[in-house]
Amino acid sequence: MVKAKEKATTTETEVKTAKKRLTAASKRKVKTNKNVNTPLSPTLPEKTNEKKSVLSPDNLFKIWFEGWKKTFILRGRSSRFELWTFMLFNSLLMIAIQLKCSYILSPRFLRDANNMGFTIDKIENYIISAEVMFYIVMLIPLFPLGSMLIRRMHDLNRLAWHNHLEPVFMGVVVLSMINIAITSLTNTDYAYIAMFLSICFIAILYGVGFYGLKFLIMTMFYRGDKVKNNYGEPKYTDEEHEEKALNLSCVYFLFIGTIGLLYLALALI
Repeated sequence: MVKAKEKATTTETEVKTAKKRLTAASKRKVKTNKNVNTPLSPTLPEKTNEKKSVLSPDNLFKIWFEGWKKTFILRGRSSRFELWTFMLFNSLLMIAIQLKCSYILSPRFLRDANNMGFTIDKIENYIISAEVMFYIVMLIPLFPLGSMLIRRMHDLNRLAWHNHLEPVFMGVVVLSMINIAITSLTNTDYAYIAMFLSICFIAILYGVGFYGLKFLIMTMFYRGDKVKNNYGEPKYTDEEHEEKALNLSCVYFLFIGTIGLLYLALALI
């Protein structure tokens, strides 16, 4: 009888412990379901990164300013987009300054200055400063443009001096020497030598024009390497920048053509 009672108590304790385990497990499940259904913190709306346009004023001004900063830097690479942006901004600035200088150097400015009562010294200072500014605006941008053209050749994985600028430089030197010889031999007994030198002058001029035009076409219109080359990593590799570069080239030529037609019309009037 004692053994039967002991067995009954052990079974009751086992049942109680099993019930406790089941209740504890059910409570855990309820807690986990509550945690899943109710978020701990409110979900914030995701921020959408709006892509800036390639032709945004900030981007174009930044590229133009970097071109001036790299005036004396010949290492690295420059893309077509950078080149056309730099040329377009420089042309806009140059034409705006040259129009002001042209007005100061015109007879209309003399009449307006006389009507406003300017002194002769003041008018002379205006004219001298306009002449100096006119030539500065034409010559100074050639230095950063030249370094950018060299970096454009690096973008094509080519050396700018070898096979491109070297024959142009040597041709210009030879042409200047032939020109001096022709001017000194004309109207003398060596007129036939001057005629022969003039033929050589024309032949070398065609060669210089060929290499110079080839260099300009390659730097302005050829697409750079998409991968890393001997001169570094490319700055722009997407198709959008390449497409916008061609658009900027069309805008540049239309702008320069329109300004040229306006200058011609003003000269003929």
